[in-house]
Amino acid sequence: MIAVTGYNTTIVKELSKFLPKQETVVRLGDHKEGTCNRYLLAAGVLHNKRIVDQTDSEAQESMRVNALGPIRSCELILLNNPKARICIIGSKAGEAGSYDQVYAAAKAGVHNYVRNARITGDQQIVCIAPTIIMDSGMTQRRNEDGMKSLRRRVSEHPKERFLRAKEVARLVYFLLYLDEGYITNTVIEMKGGPGWW
Repeated sequence: MIAVTGYNTTIVKELSKFLPKQETVVRLGDHKEGTCNRYLLAAGVLHNKRIVDQTDSEAQESMRVNALGPIRSCELILLNNPKARICIIGSKAGEAGSYDQVYAAAKAGVHNYVRNARITGDQQIVCIAPTIIMDSGMTQRRNEDGMKSLRRRVSEHPKERFLRAKEVARLVYFLLYLDEGYITNTVIEMKGGPGWW
């Protein structure tokens, strides 16, 4: 059983295609304590506005969904489950910045937390920091100007394409199901080439 946030995200939908048939995906909080050892925290919110253009409630929502919620959940999981394996979806924006500075700051906070989280024994905590995921809901909800900008930028990318959700899901699957847990307290960037962002 794997407990997730962002249950309806493209990454979670793609991950379920890799999981063994007997594996169940549940929403974090909808499972009995102790029945789940794997966690994927994939919820996120992006307002795509500069901080000066965000309302207080938008900025607070971004910090709550993108940083405070995941960090609090991780602390509770690590405190109560000695075998917990956690993967958080961060963002390259946490390392390189973003037009939405609140989003970037929240993701930077998560990255810092993951690098310094106290784990014991069999516990594992990792963060995947992707760049633009072309088929994600967050990308697809951009306005027409935002989509035009992305279409222009894709030609500058070393791969001449953006990341796909299934590529992120495949890495999540490897980390939580195949790796033996030694990859921990690290942020893995998925950017497709050097110097690109």
